[in-house]
Amino acid sequence: MNKETSFHRPAAAARRLIGLAAAGLVLSGSGSLSALAADAPVSAVAAPAAAVDMELELSGIASSEGQILVSVFASPEDWLKKPVAVASAPASAQKDGRLVIKLAALPLGRLALNVAHDLNGNGRLDMNAMRLPIEPFAFSNNATGMFGPPKFEAAQFEVVAGARLSVSLK
Repeated sequence: MNKETSFHRPAAAARRLIGLAAAGLVLSGSGSLSALAADAPVSAVAAPAAAVDMELELSGIASSEGQILVSVFASPEDWLKKPVAVASAPASAQKDGRLVIKLAALPLGRLALNVAHDLNGNGRLDMNAMRLPIEPFAFSNNATGMFGPPKFEAAQFEVVAGARLSVSLK
């Protein structure tokens, strides 16, 4: 399947993605990304002044149900609060548990990202009674936090044109 599809989320829909912030996984803000399966190229649109494209190789996708949610952050102050770019892609675009996501028009510098696999498609990361995530999630550098999400510094990466980041869902 080589049909081109564009992924973006209107502001009203993004506001419905509550619950992600509680686990440090937020999908809101401006900018855009696109998702690529090996056999389904996808385009993206975003326009920061000085920007480059990178790829995120996501592994560990155990189900084709729901959607993959991605948020990219540019500073420790905005970490998990105000992303510079966001996207969603259907989990059905994955192949053999992997999905390549094109991070389009990223601002230069150091960024950090988080990913959530919204299995039931309700637009949020579901939690158990102890407020722990019950859906798969990940951070850049496969960073982990102690009793919560990792710090921006643990998840940050340098933006390099054409580079590919690898992240595994937990």
